[in-house]
Amino acid sequence: MTRLPLTIAITLLAATFTPEQAAAAIPATAGKESPHLRFKGVDVDSLVMAICKEHGLRRIGGIWSATTDGASVGIVPAKAWHKTTGIAPPEKERTLTEQWLMILLDSPDPRLQPGTLMGWLTPAAKPDHYNAHIFTRHNNATLSSPRQFVLHIVDDGHMTMRAIHKGIEINPWRLLPYMLRGSLKYRDDTPPDLDGFLKKWPVPHNPQNPRYL
Repeated sequence: MTRLPLTIAITLLAATFTPEQAAAAIPATAGKESPHLRFKGVDVDSLVMAICKEHGLRRIGGIWSATTDGASVGIVPAKAWHKTTGIAPPEKERTLTEQWLMILLDSPDPRLQPGTLMGWLTPAAKPDHYNAHIFTRHNNATLSSPRQFVLHIVDDGHMTMRAIHKGIEINPWRLLPYMLRGSLKYRDDTPPDLDGFLKKWPVPHNPQNPRYL
């Protein structure tokens, strides 16, 4: 079992889809931990754009590219995606509040196919913040271990991602003799919110890689 990359890159294709194609959603199971659902039978990039255009984008909706590995994902309204494809978050994670789904569009790992449900998110009480659950492990095409994250939309083109840690933590320094404790100190100056996503569609007002004439 390997860790699942948490980012995603895109090619924008404008294609149409029919109800027959939309009905080709084929749910699968990803073991007892979490369901692994994938929509097949239509160009997923175009379907994401069509749903976002019809049901509204908000700042969260659209296509994003992950900063860690270049994978690309589409973030779409959950109700609209479920109505079109029949795919929704796990039963126990469904909510009556506004909910969005994260759908894989392209990944450097060929075992992960376009249309795969990567996670789900709901708005937090803090503006431009979202509580997200994203699958973090996979065994071939089977996803598992949804982990909680906080997504923060910094501006129209940037969104940070920070993991939430819960549980008991052991401090190994406390195991050292008292005299050594004062001379050893672990240091990590890495900011906690450097990883995240860059907006690819709709093109933001401040794109990461602007085009010059």
